[in-house]
Amino acid sequence: MITAAFYKKNEQFYKFRISGHSGYAESGSDIVCAAVSSMAFLTANNITNSFSLEADISVNEESADLVCSLKSDDARGYALIAGLHNELCTLAQDYPKYIRVIIN
Repeated sequence: MITAAFYKKNEQFYKFRISGHSGYAESGSDIVCAAVSSMAFLTANNITNSFSLEADISVNEESADLVCSLKSDDARGYALIAGLHNELCTLAQDYPKYIRVIIN
């Protein structure tokens, strides 16, 4: 199962961590994994590349772990992470056995 953890500071999402494998299908055919990976990397890349915001990003491909944490207060970064949270919640409703979303 994929776990998507979101972290709040002052009621704003400032960090997310995506970890695990969905187990929906074999590697290369897993639409849940592909959707989550695409959304997470798009969010992280938009934060750093499109908006040039400072963030700590770490990726561990072996454990299927991506962490992205904003280093400064910025409404655009908060909005991007909130959007990721909303989309993953929708995906979790459709595939509850394969992804869970939590707020820490």
